[in-house]
Amino acid sequence: DFLVKSGMPAKSVHHIGNFVPDPIGVDDEAKEALRTEHRVPENAWVVFALGRLIPKKGFYDLLRAMACFPAEINGRVVVLLLAGDGPEMEKLKALASELGIESRVRMLGWQDPPDVFFGLADVFVCPSRHEPLGNVILEAWNHALPLVSTRSDGALELIEDGATGLLCDCKDEQGMAAGIRQLLEASGSDRAAMGDAGNACLNARYGKDTIVSAYLDLYRDLLAEKTG
Repeated sequence: DFLVKSGMPAKSVHHIGNFVPDPIGVDDEAKEALRTEHRVPENAWVVFALGRLIPKKGFYDLLRAMACFPAEINGRVVVLLLAGDGPEMEKLKALASELGIESRVRMLGWQDPPDVFFGLADVFVCPSRHEPLGNVILEAWNHALPLVSTRSDGALELIEDGATGLLCDCKDEQGMAAGIRQLLEASGSDRAAMGDAGNACLNARYGKDTIVSAYLDLYRDLLAEKTG
């Protein structure tokens, strides 16, 4: 849309999405090791987010969302695992302390690969204030995780609200909190159904075979124009 609005002929613009590698399997032993290392209680709800710690990723809004609901939901403490590094690390830690939720937030630093944390999580959150696509959404779907995301450009392209994820407005910590709480209070089967729907969308629209085929079709069309 941007390129066309900027004057490039529409026929010269081709839109092909990203795909993510197959997920790395995570066994129960690895999950238990992570719980111990990061002081995550055995029966805790785990909310997971990751990305570079810069303002546009919306992690300030996520921390404020975490402060909007009680420490426990259905008798289980809610823990946020935030993976990533960047210039806002210390300010985010200070905000968590100011909000009184530092005991429920784990700042993990950079994690590569992050698969084991997806495997540990109950819900994924993409709180970005601006996101052109949102590879992290695809990664969450890759692990069949239910998710909450802001209505960034990328998320609006990817997510069917209520089916493959829940959407809230950007910078809306109350709406984000409501979405997280809705998923944590849902039945296990409902959470699994949303995660499975996201995974099916990933495979159908953004799977490796689909994206590679789109590139090959594009190259064939371009070659045909060149030689036609």
